[in-house]
Amino acid sequence: MLRTILSFLALIFVLSSCSGPNSNTGSNSGSILRSNLGTSAKSHIVTTTQDALLTRYGYRFNREVNSVEDVRFETSWKDLTLLGDEQAAGYIEVRVRITITARPRNRAAGTGATFSSRFEAEFEAIVTTGGNYQPAPITPEREAYIMEIADYLENEFKAGVM
Repeated sequence: MLRTILSFLALIFVLSSCSGPNSNTGSNSGSILRSNLGTSAKSHIVTTTQDALLTRYGYRFNREVNSVEDVRFETSWKDLTLLGDEQAAGYIEVRVRITITARPRNRAAGTGATFSSRFEAEFEAIVTTGGNYQPAPITPEREAYIMEIADYLENEFKAGVM
């Protein structure tokens, strides 16, 4: 009887650990939006990410990692103009931070490896006068803005596959 109960609890634990927020790629989980960007050559991912986020969308980098096995670009928080649905939701100020990560698809391929890349955007808002930024639900209009950036990067990465 005790063995059956323990087995049942172990099964529940395993199943519940698979349903966390990170198991759902390409989704909006409240204040974080994630998307797979596909694959490309490492050098193409690096130059495209730098060009798109700095020049095209006006973000600044807070952290850049470009090693043999890891590519990571994290922007600083960028304050954005409120959109209509954000005003309707009662947001006073909003900001977004974007992180691009890439890892080799096959570690045995050496320097010519193709990298798989991921996009993550974090969203925060001030909802009370004198309040602090806190994670807030991404509105549909803001999601469209964020997905425009993700779609642009995905299309550019696809164009650079060798």
